[in-house]
Amino acid sequence: MATSTFDLNVFESGSGGELAIISNDIHTSEKLYQTIYLALFGGNLEASTIGNEIASEERFDWWGNSLIFGTRQTKQFNSETERILDKVVLNSSGRLKIQSAVENDLSFIKNIVNFTVNIVILDINKIAINIVLESLANQQDKQLQFIWDNAKNELIINRVI
Repeated sequence: MATSTFDLNVFESGSGGELAIISNDIHTSEKLYQTIYLALFGGNLEASTIGNEIASEERFDWWGNSLIFGTRQTKQFNSETERILDKVVLNSSGRLKIQSAVENDLSFIKNIVNFTVNIVILDINKIAINIVLESLANQQDKQLQFIWDNAKNELIINRVI
């Protein structure tokens, strides 16, 4: 499967995603990683876009879902992962809920790349979210790893392995 993505270069600083700025200009990147990061940790903590939102009422979902992807529900970002991390206990049952949320958030890239998700409980307050991207065109398989600190309620490390 061939894939090419072009997006803003977002990196994790430990206190939320930051835009990379080089020579006073926003840096862009052709990496699927950016899309995965935003899908999992895009902010949309209050509510998912479900399509029956009332125009006259305040919405708590991500504004871009209605503006940019209003008619393309499969492209909408809902960040179930970030929401579920705040609600589950880090045990075997919670691990399965997190894995399901990650898979749901990334379901829109199934047409682009094959991937597998593995959630590992590192200690009582930390989990690793491992995403293996298989057979990217002209690349070796890539693994993305996100470390979530439940005590701090934040993503503390991410890296491409």
